[in-house]
Amino acid sequence: MNMKTIILSFLAVILITMNGAAQKHLKTNQKLLISSVPGLGSFTAGYSYSPVTLNGKKINIQQIDGALTMPVVNRMKEGKLDFLLAGVSYSGLQLSGTGTQFGGTRFHAISVPLAFQKALSPKYAILASFIPTLSSDLKDVSGEDMIYSGALMLKVRVSNNFNYSVGAAYSKQFFGSVIIPIVGIDWNITDKLNFSGTLPVSEKIKYQLSDKSAFGVNLDLGIGGGSYRLSEKMNSDYLQVQQFSSTLFYEYAISKKFVVAASAGYNFTQKISQYATDQKIDWIPFNNLDDRGAPSAELDKTGIIVRTGIHYRF
Repeated sequence: MNMKTIILSFLAVILITMNGAAQKHLKTNQKLLISSVPGLGSFTAGYSYSPVTLNGKKINIQQIDGALTMPVVNRMKEGKLDFLLAGVSYSGLQLSGTGTQFGGTRFHAISVPLAFQKALSPKYAILASFIPTLSSDLKDVSGEDMIYSGALMLKVRVSNNFNYSVGAAYSKQFFGSVIIPIVGIDWNITDKLNFSGTLPVSEKIKYQLSDKSAFGVNLDLGIGGGSYRLSEKMNSDYLQVQQFSSTLFYEYAISKKFVVAASAGYNFTQKISQYATDQKIDWIPFNNLDDRGAPSAELDKTGIIVRTGIHYRF
């Protein structure tokens, strides 16, 4: 998982995956007045690996992530879907070959994402989400390790083949506040070709080879990036991770609910930087992160990235 602001990844799941499940249900169950929508619950897990060589030294950047999402409320009535989703997610970063320049080699982010949708009509719905996250090296856990994110969006169902969402996302990171307008898109261009994404964060175009397999291109932009608080021995500095990658992916459906995937590509931007607590810039991206000054330590190297993952929907 690219270490971007955690809310942005979660929004991509909510706006695209959940919407797709709902639209499929609408197509096949239009005669039902009150029902629930299958596929809103999910479990995902992934692993990525990016090797680089910097100043003759081999460095490995490994990331592991997992997320469980459960529908607490799931109600479809007369074409209008209301839901409340709750879950837990984990994202870990492990470095090798960097020594102790960042105060350690393992960093963790544990989140409890919540998302609520209220349908105004079969065409319009309001979506709100809130994600508190504990993000640090876990060496001296406290309230200072917490970061918070949220979003508010209007979802519009234009047709069975095209849906979009507009709104804004906000995240309070250790390096400052991130606020960006976002647009979610889910467009079935043809029976086999689909374009989806949460602009300007991530975009994906997928071609369905068969009922079981698909391939495509994925673009991930690390708007602001993710951040971790370091221990008091490191003066409670923070680590910021920024990645911008483009990958080719392949997916195979073992069953209707279970999908495995593999991808490979390139990180056009890959930075791991350490900053002092007071080196902050608010209202990113409207203000330049470079204005906070130089980091005390930094790994700045592009390179290849490979990733494997699974997705189970229930």
